Amino acid sequence: MKIAVAQMRTTAGELERTAERMVELAKKAADEGAQLVVFPAAALMGVWPVDPPSQEGLLLDLAEVLVKISEEVPCPCIVPVLSDADGAPAPEAMLVHDGELTPLKLSALLRSSATGQTDKYAGEGLEEDGPAPDLPVFELGGVHFGLAFSFDDLNDFDDYDFDVDVMLYLDGYGFAMDDPSSAMGVSVSDGRFMDDAEATGAWIVGVGSLGTYGTQVFTGSSFVLTPWGELAAQSPSFEEDLLIADVDPELNGPLDHPLNPEVYDCPLVAWNALAQGLTESLSQMGFTQAAVLVDGTLDSSAVATLATDALGPTNVHALLVTGIDDKLDSSARRLAENLRLPVRELPMAALSPDHALAADLAQAHLVALAREEGAMPLSNHDKTALALEVLPGSMPRAGLAPLGDVYRYAVIELVHMRNTISPVISRTSRHAFEVPAIPGIEECGPTPESRLDFVDYVLASHIEWGRPLSDIADDGGHPQVVSAILDRLASCEPARMSCGPVIVASSRTLEDVAWPLGMMWRDRARTKAERAGEGIGGTISLGDDLDEAIAQAAEELGSVAGSHDASKGQQGGEEASVPATPRDREKDMRDILNLLRDFSLTGGLAADQPEGRSGRHGQGGRPGPGGTPGDSSIWRTFSEN
Repeated sequence: MKIAVAQMRTTAGELERTAERMVELAKKAADEGAQLVVFPAAALMGVWPVDPPSQEGLLLDLAEVLVKISEEVPCPCIVPVLSDADGAPAPEAMLVHDGELTPLKLSALLRSSATGQTDKYAGEGLEEDGPAPDLPVFELGGVHFGLAFSFDDLNDFDDYDFDVDVMLYLDGYGFAMDDPSSAMGVSVSDGRFMDDAEATGAWIVGVGSLGTYGTQVFTGSSFVLTPWGELAAQSPSFEEDLLIADVDPELNGPLDHPLNPEVYDCPLVAWNALAQGLTESLSQMGFTQAAVLVDGTLDSSAVATLATDALGPTNVHALLVTGIDDKLDSSARRLAENLRLPVRELPMAALSPDHALAADLAQAHLVALAREEGAMPLSNHDKTALALEVLPGSMPRAGLAPLGDVYRYAVIELVHMRNTISPVISRTSRHAFEVPAIPGIEECGPTPESRLDFVDYVLASHIEWGRPLSDIADDGGHPQVVSAILDRLASCEPARMSCGPVIVASSRTLEDVAWPLGMMWRDRARTKAERAGEGIGGTISLGDDLDEAIAQAAEELGSVAGSHDASKGQQGGEEASVPATPRDREKDMRDILNLLRDFSLTGGLAADQPEGRSGRHGQGGRPGPGGTPGDSSIWRTFSEN
């Protein structure tokens, strides 16, 4: 079967125009022999639903557009749409075939409910309830398809015995620096998809969205992967493409002419993703130009260079702030010359002898320059600064923050990569960064780079990986510094609320881990004994009747276990030397405490959740020392009780 992937750049909600393009691409694909055309997840409606009062009107217009598509496309198509489920995005896909529209997820859910087979794929004797009941499996032209919108869906197809020939994965996550799989085909050798192909024994067709939806960037790079792990076809990143590939479920390999997977260059892809995100985010806000503050520091140099790459030098207006340091002044001037930017110079001495006040006034001048030029002011804050350096009471930086979801240590890597293309940023500027002023940070590395690496390791472990303080301290050491970093992260929450939007570049943003206002409690590093609940269990009571029932059940369970152990010993020719004893009440209470922990961590009994899954992607990596988060964790997502 020939399958076409229409990798297209669209504007969310531009329904009629997008539908017209879908019909055009479907006709072109059919002319080239395609028997199925798959469109990207974000093409019609983006990645986030509209507010509930507007949904009725949107769905009515969407229905008209879908009918138009069904009447005009010459071959079967998969058209993704987006609905709302309790305020969260609920992706769906319509199978357009012979003038009919079939909602695949809804059909799967209704079929499962009607047959009572929501757990038909669960193994015998297992506690899992089986895969999600709305996981679509359908047949077309004698080929069995599975459809996945998320890594959770892919995990279900991996874990359960679905009889599928082709797996369609419609990316709805967007690019994240900490998750290689988010880059789709360009990182297929580093991501998860080869494992998915092996686990399912199916062809993997990765359908990449393209463009910026809200502040989430999609890079394209659709691909087709064989069950044995060869790359059959791939679309370029950041470009529209109509990818058509022959998918033969009867073929056992190898391919005659497979593609060689690329070596994944994360900084290069990240820089291009940020440039695309900046261009399209400004366009969505009604701007074509930007104003930047250039003072010779690392972040200001990176933002100015990124803006120039994204918008062109004639669309970037630089406010050159001088008087802080002669070397930085020279570097800032050289950068503006290298980028050919129009410059307006602002001496710090003319503002105020108070450095903090002068910095605030410089921001006001940047806003004035942006207003004068009809441009959007850009903030130089990176993710590290937003996490730890925007203290309550400080003046917020105006405008969009292109690096607001990129850690400072990663900014160093991005600048190094950008200088390999053309060396526009001086060595002085590359080293002009500050390590957040955390008490005891000097003990965490001999150089500023190593200390910054430790700070960002702690932040990434907590934010992207959702690891508790004690786990981070166990792996990286310096528990007091770790505690101080996370305390500062919580304390900066009020100031972050007044900061502008960021371009999303990670699996979890600072907004995803917002600390409750007014919450005075802070975590601290704890011993293994403390984390096991020792000294707490004996004081917990659920009521006399429940306490007695738990104690009786524990005694009976202990007796059964003891009898079972004794019989095993006799069968092996040995006598059980230790009689069965009931578990003590404190142990029972500790088990209950662990159960309550599980509820607080996962929102319910989530025993089937794989470790290390967090954020919008559910997997990823982290910078800094130590191994993969969770490998040595004492406190698992679900305790073993």
